[in-house]
Amino acid sequence: MHDQPPNETPGHPAGGTDRPRTLLVRALNDGLAECGLSLDRVVARLRARLDASAVRGLSTSSISRYLDPDRTELPDPAVLAELARIFRTDPAELDRWQHWHQQAKQAADHELRDRRAARRAATTPTPTPTAVPVPARPEPTGEPSVTERAARWRRPHRWGAALGVLALAAVLGAAVWARGSDDATADTASVVAPSGSAAGREPTATPADLAEGLAHEVEVGALGGDSRCSAPKPGPSGTRLRACAMVQPRQVLFAVRIDNPTNAPVEVTAKVAGSWSGIQHSCDPGRSVVHTTIAPGATFTSDPEECVTPRRSAPLAYQAEVFAAAGDGRQWTGHLFSPRANVYPDRETLWRCVGDVPC
Repeated sequence: MHDQPPNETPGHPAGGTDRPRTLLVRALNDGLAECGLSLDRVVARLRARLDASAVRGLSTSSISRYLDPDRTELPDPAVLAELARIFRTDPAELDRWQHWHQQAKQAADHELRDRRAARRAATTPTPTPTAVPVPARPEPTGEPSVTERAARWRRPHRWGAALGVLALAAVLGAAVWARGSDDATADTASVVAPSGSAAGREPTATPADLAEGLAHEVEVGALGGDSRCSAPKPGPSGTRLRACAMVQPRQVLFAVRIDNPTNAPVEVTAKVAGSWSGIQHSCDPGRSVVHTTIAPGATFTSDPEECVTPRRSAPLAYQAEVFAAAGDGRQWTGHLFSPRANVYPDRETLWRCVGDVPC
């Protein structure tokens, strides 16, 4: 589709002076030229696929701006994915597009922050330094003043006091060194960091640590086959909620799992949906809302066959989106997504958890 430059790994452009948006625009123009469709027909296909969603920037003028190297606009990620489908790009090419799009977005955000900082600096008044008067020095008379005579008299005494202090410090230092050399191990072991210091604090988990921890709590194969269920999240009435997705050769399925660790039956209502291209999609062909009572210590799993979508011919990321409410209500007190299934037509699925951690 788009020739890969030499010494370039998928998703990472080779060295050079080209900016990420320039590389993306060049690739999009190449895709348009190679697909054999006019710009109007491409726009018509985009609208047919995305008009029902909340995605913006589907007009001919918007697409023209995305293809103009002198502009700064970037397409919505859903538009970019749909253009890849229309242009029949391969997964590696789409990976590069998404990488350039992310880099261009970060660069644009950075430039915007710099401009705002420059405007704030320009509007902040600079304080005018106040001149400090310098006292006039008396004219020399040839005779030392009373102050100078007193200073000359005190100078030998100052030197004597300083030498005395240095001698005392040397004696004390030698004593401390001699004591420390005998029991250095004991002194080192008994060191206690002062309260509030960095050494005395409890270790703090980083966002990466939290993501790894969540990845370890993910259920693999809970629905059978190539499936993942999210780490549990507190649900209504003491339940624990998980969102699940399963990838099959021709379709992707979605489900919810609810654990009842309490000692009493729990009545809940759950809603399941699929999410891709940043849009929530209702279940097909079955029910999207399920009302059930879960026995103590039991787990309820909705039927994945009631929430299915066909796999697309282009690479696409799928997630289950689930909700839960107490009783038979619709006040959703639990809401979460499943791990993300990056589904490709010609290779195995890549599963990603919170923080883009493989899981």
